[in-house]
Amino acid sequence: MRQRYFGAIVGGKIILSTDDVNHCLRVMRMKKGDEIEVVYKNEVNLCRIESTKPFNLSIVSKINEKHELANKIILIVAVLKGEKMDLVLQKATELGVDEIVLLISKRTIQKLNNFRLDNKLERYRKILKEAAEQSKRVKIPNLHQLITFDQLAKIKGDVKMIAYEEASGNTASFIKAIKQINNGDTVVCLIGPEGGFEEEEVNTAINSGYQVVSLGRRILRAETASLYMMSVLACYLERK
Repeated sequence: MRQRYFGAIVGGKIILSTDDVNHCLRVMRMKKGDEIEVVYKNEVNLCRIESTKPFNLSIVSKINEKHELANKIILIVAVLKGEKMDLVLQKATELGVDEIVLLISKRTIQKLNNFRLDNKLERYRKILKEAAEQSKRVKIPNLHQLITFDQLAKIKGDVKMIAYEEASGNTASFIKAIKQINNGDTVVCLIGPEGGFEEEEVNTAINSGYQVVSLGRRILRAETASLYMMSVLACYLERK
């Protein structure tokens, strides 16, 4: 399977980041004549390595493919601690999410005053990029700054769902919400922190147009709930 990288084309010249060039040559040990895929502006270019010192590529052809979901998916997830957040970013990207919005809630274990987003953004964006390349996507999900519940109404969507542990039971409500999705709709999924949502927060979400859904009879960890929702959505949207 060919390696995929996100790059740029400037004046007909294909440009990769220094990290990607090093990965290509030192990790993958590619040489002159080998081929890679370079994504630019949501288009995939089959490229050939013409030289390694300096590193030069030429475009062989365009690759037409359909790996993205037909609907825009926005995942709003309460900030999780450590590797849990990394896991959600990586797997949600692989499952087709378009945007990820980080949320601060009242029970968020990782409190806002201890959460230095600026220090984490570079790592988070690297995770998103590498996951998009690995899963053969043509775009990297957008990562949004921290929001609070008071800002939920600013997130626009046609079908909006909030997973709430107190609504645990059969998944009829989740299935009903999914069946409301039409072609081209934007779907918003809201997932709480390790400590769960407070009732006041759920009511705020309801007033902002969110439907309360159950993800089953078992209480899921926050990272599991995120991946569960994304997996079921991807399966449903790709059923045709």
